[in-house]
Amino acid sequence: MPFITAADGGTFRDIRPNSASRRRDGPMSRSIAAGLRYPRLVGFLGFCVVFAALWAGGLVATVRPIGGSAAGDSHPSAGLAFKPDAYVARIWGTRVVPDARRESANLATVLAALAKDKGAALARYGHKVASTYNILVRFTGTVGRVDTSSPIGTMRVTVAGASPVAVKVATGPVILGTTLRDALKFISFGEFLNQIQYGDVADALNSRVVKTVVAPLDLAKLKGRSVTVYGAWTYDDGDPSDITVTPVIIEAGKAGG
Repeated sequence: MPFITAADGGTFRDIRPNSASRRRDGPMSRSIAAGLRYPRLVGFLGFCVVFAALWAGGLVATVRPIGGSAAGDSHPSAGLAFKPDAYVARIWGTRVVPDARRESANLATVLAALAKDKGAALARYGHKVASTYNILVRFTGTVGRVDTSSPIGTMRVTVAGASPVAVKVATGPVILGTTLRDALKFISFGEFLNQIQYGDVADALNSRVVKTVVAPLDLAKLKGRSVTVYGAWTYDDGDPSDITVTPVIIEAGKAGG
């Protein structure tokens, strides 16, 4: 270790960096040392450099739902942005109502077919979802009791014939179940992101029925009047006589049929 002699004869250690230490402490060494002290900062700066290069090269893309940002929320392809109420509003007049009119079967015809050969009738008229068969039906009958004693309200309709049939028409304001969704063949689980969205569509359809089908009617004044109903029915193998229909169309006629 070199020493420096002072003017008065004393000596001191030479603490000046030699050439070797200066080489070790050059700019590259200082950068490495800083990287070791601040790894997160270095990683972030590296990410920024790579991202900027990719962006400049046009290799970074923005992903949007099919149909565009404005229309995407009403399509199942919207993913997490999907809005079931918007979806139902879009399909109600263009798909749901037309299908109810075009594809519904006369209730009396369906009941006769079920009595003759249940399996064949369900295969012909029903749409199977999971383990249940859901059928679009139409019928004309006379309104009896209108039950508003609970939120799950119903309107009793008697369909005339050799053996009169009692039908309950769901009127809400709360309509439960997935009957209408599952009777519409163009709606399937595979379209949606998950089971939650699929279930939300059933709820949105039921809400639409209450708002656009039932709400315009004065239920209290329908008793004794003739109505024609187009709607969906889930066949209950345990109690085939329980016919509860979720309506899509209710057309009121004159009193006494």
